[in-house]
Amino acid sequence: MKVGIIGCGNIADTYIKNSKKYFKNFQIVTCADRIDKASKNLANKYSINQLSVEGLLKDKEVELVINLTTPQDHYTVSKSILESNKHAYSEKPISIAFSNGKKLLELAKKNNVYLGCAPDTFLGAGVQTAKKLLEDNAIGKIQLGSIAMAVPGHEIWHPNPDFYYKYGGGPILDMGPYYFTTLVNLLGPVISVNSKAKTVHKERVIGSGERKNQIIKVEIPTSIISHLEFENGSIIDAFFSFDVWKHNKNHIELYGDKGSINLPDPNMFGGSLKICKSKNGVWKTVSTDKMNLGRYNDEMDTNTPLANYRGIGLAEMVDSIKNNRKNRCNAELGLHVLDIMDSILKSVKMSKKIKLRSTCKKPQYLSEKENIQFLKL
Repeated sequence: MKVGIIGCGNIADTYIKNSKKYFKNFQIVTCADRIDKASKNLANKYSINQLSVEGLLKDKEVELVINLTTPQDHYTVSKSILESNKHAYSEKPISIAFSNGKKLLELAKKNNVYLGCAPDTFLGAGVQTAKKLLEDNAIGKIQLGSIAMAVPGHEIWHPNPDFYYKYGGGPILDMGPYYFTTLVNLLGPVISVNSKAKTVHKERVIGSGERKNQIIKVEIPTSIISHLEFENGSIIDAFFSFDVWKHNKNHIELYGDKGSINLPDPNMFGGSLKICKSKNGVWKTVSTDKMNLGRYNDEMDTNTPLANYRGIGLAEMVDSIKNNRKNRCNAELGLHVLDIMDSILKSVKMSKKIKLRSTCKKPQYLSEKENIQFLKL
């Protein structure tokens, strides 16, 4: 399938590199950006076509468009793609407003085109191995769990971190999609959330780049603690923060009535798991290093030892279009994850438990046998 990109920032490089190296069922042929220089540089770097956004949307060769714009623009750009009767795959989140996300689903259905949404890290060997263990009843029914994402703040490394501290940013909307998509993939939909929040620092100091030492204002909560109630009866506590200097909490830990499981970073595709199946027993490591979508990937990014297969969700969606089935990184999942995040923030403002407005189905397990159909491995 011929694919175009709208939004030619840093992440576009990863999509194109990975498309050439790992995936055999789509080809990125065109790019566009409202900043002409950005699309021209990307087009020259990878020898692909450069068009205006309007020109790309009119290009009959392009059947699917990847939306790599900033979150604030995800709705308007995805809407224009769907209105052009092209399939759309958006970086996360599907929108920053639930009502607009719902409109995108309705438009995709009306025009009979697919709408997909990142993250696709849950399709990697780390989470898929956990999914298989849970489906095989390795630790019984999941009753409880805990997730944690805490950093000092992105201003210590990002030269323009302003958007992280404005509406549409913050730890929930920034990193929540990885964690909540993983949880829904493993446990099913959420039915309610109850949250509290705190803003530790009202100002942040930029630590790098041309704006180093410049002070920016913080306009949103930067630490949030939530309790999530799932349709299957599980209760999970969630901690997200831009205010923690250092921590040693696990990314995701789930507790069944027959054991416990510890998952790797949901922001990555690979990584080892740990499982314990006896009371006060020892953790047993489950490695995924030799699996498809779990292999170490030092040659692409020496600073990230875990495999980087960003784009697998897009490849799986192309395969789903070909075979007329629901794609795993589907719009219903993306909308439900947005609903979780939006409801958490609403719970903070209203100081009460919030019931979710949406639901979705758990994506099916992605076996190595299946993903080899669209991988070059």
